[in-house]
Amino acid sequence: MVRILTQIDLPQAQDLFRTVIDDLISRGIDQWDEVYPALSDITDDLQKGCGFGYFRENTLAGYVALNDEYDPEYKTGSWKYTEGRPLYFHRLAVRPAFQGQGIAGSLIHFAEKHARKMGYSAIRLDAFPPNTAALSMYERRGYSRAGYVTFRKGRFVLLEKALYST
Repeated sequence: MVRILTQIDLPQAQDLFRTVIDDLISRGIDQWDEVYPALSDITDDLQKGCGFGYFRENTLAGYVALNDEYDPEYKTGSWKYTEGRPLYFHRLAVRPAFQGQGIAGSLIHFAEKHARKMGYSAIRLDAFPPNTAALSMYERRGYSRAGYVTFRKGRFVLLEKALYST
C-alpha cells in the first residue's frame, strides 16, 4: 500500500535510506551518501506533503518524493515532452530486504497515476548510470533518455515519460 508520509514516519524513512545507502555502497554504487539524501531532504519532503511510502504491514519498504521541483541542471535536458507541466520524482528507494518484489514498480505506477490525477503531462527524473538495475527498470517502463546532467557524484541520465498519447 502506498500512502503519503508524515513526520511520524521520519524515523523509518531515515532508516530506509541508511540501509539503502549501505547496500548501494556494498555493491560498488557510489550514488548516495551522508550528504545526499540528507535528513533535511527527507524532512522537507514530509513537511511539503510530497514524500510517499510503500508499506508492507507496518514497515516502510519503499519511498519516493513527487513534486514540481527540479535542479537547475535539468534545464539543459533535451526534453521531448514539453507540453503541459511535468512532475519530477526524486529519491526512489526500496529497502534491500524488499528489493525484487515489485515495490519500485508499484511506486512508479503510483507516481504515474498520481501525476495524471493532478493534471501533469509527463514525469521527469534522473538516474545514476552505475545503478544499472534502476536505469533498466525505468527504460523497461517506457522512460526515454533526455540527456545528461552532472552532479556532485558524477554524470546522471535524464529520463522522461509522457502521460498522454503523442
